[in-house]
Amino acid sequence: MSEGRLYIFTGPTVSLIVAIVFLLVWLYQKERRHVLYFAAAFVAYAAAALSQILQIPPDIGQNTMVSAIIYTFSIFCLVEGVLARFEKSGAGPLLFSVAGCILLLLYYFFYFDRNLVARIYVQNFGYGLIFLVAAAQIGVIRRRPWREQVLFWTIVLFGLHFFVRTILTMRVSSRIYELDQMRQAGADTQALAAAFRESPFWQVLNFTMLVSAFAVAIILLATIALDVIEDLKRQGAVDPLTGLANRRGFDQLAAERMADRSLAPFCVVYCDLDHFKSINDTYGHLAGDRVLQAFGKLLAAEVGHHDVAARLGGEEFVVLLARSNKAGASLFAERVRAEMDITRFTALPLHVNVTASFGVAEGRPEEDMLELLQRADAMVYAAKAAGRNCVIVERDGGA
Repeated sequence: MSEGRLYIFTGPTVSLIVAIVFLLVWLYQKERRHVLYFAAAFVAYAAAALSQILQIPPDIGQNTMVSAIIYTFSIFCLVEGVLARFEKSGAGPLLFSVAGCILLLLYYFFYFDRNLVARIYVQNFGYGLIFLVAAAQIGVIRRRPWREQVLFWTIVLFGLHFFVRTILTMRVSSRIYELDQMRQAGADTQALAAAFRESPFWQVLNFTMLVSAFAVAIILLATIALDVIEDLKRQGAVDPLTGLANRRGFDQLAAERMADRSLAPFCVVYCDLDHFKSINDTYGHLAGDRVLQAFGKLLAAEVGHHDVAARLGGEEFVVLLARSNKAGASLFAERVRAEMDITRFTALPLHVNVTASFGVAEGRPEEDMLELLQRADAMVYAAKAAGRNCVIVERDGGA
């Protein structure tokens, strides 16, 4: 086997290795279903390339359609994986329509109007269009994490490369335009295949697909690794019982929010469940945990996108409200208080109701979070002294 012949097997070999890596990652991260799509995409790409290289099936028409179907499946798996990573619903009817048009046109330009050049443009431009349509579905969202921006632009550039590479290489591959005429003149099939493999289009295609596919694989793997790291960080900043932020998570998120002055003014609502120790002592810690979970769920349902809700420890909770003054924060606290007052818990007798006391304080210019929390906490003590199950708002100039 010649050196050139060996070279064309590099792409399928690398793709299979990459697919195995993705599969191993998925076995340890099965909740990330997009990783399985990536593995399937690279397996399919290797299978399609081998179908062409080894001429399986040997009939040219069948080989054209079989390899095209597998290539299209590969593209679809890659796109579906990216969309799943961005939590999009799926490829959608537009992408299915583009894929269907590609296969129909390939069939037409082989069996009805034999035109190799048309097939090259249809297949490459079609795949480029699929990636660009997928990129459009993802969109560019403000404040998207940088790793997602990199993945987004990778998909855009990978889609554009199909157009650029095809146009440039076809301009210097004049021999390809003659292959259909050579076939009509009775040229040997092997001679036609050899002439095609020697064309700049085929040589550049194999090289660029090897390089670009490898680059895409590296970026996808890097994105997965960063996602795992981010999840580990998030787990360290989340209270496992309620799903709200813990103290560490609250400090981090609150600092990020307060650094964005467009979200001002800020208010803190400090919450403390009333007589919670007696619930644990009388009905057990499991019942107490159910109460904490319910209150956490109530807070999570009430906060907005830019707000931060956290369990600081025990029965103490805190909410940072963005773009809220004391009046708005007071209404928020009263809404939560009233909802908690009427909530009944299956872990507790029906006659037992759980209440909470709330303290509200509005942030001051150049004030840090610790000072704001202390003022809101002081209002909670005032609420306890006022009989509990109420909201106390700090007056201007202090309590």
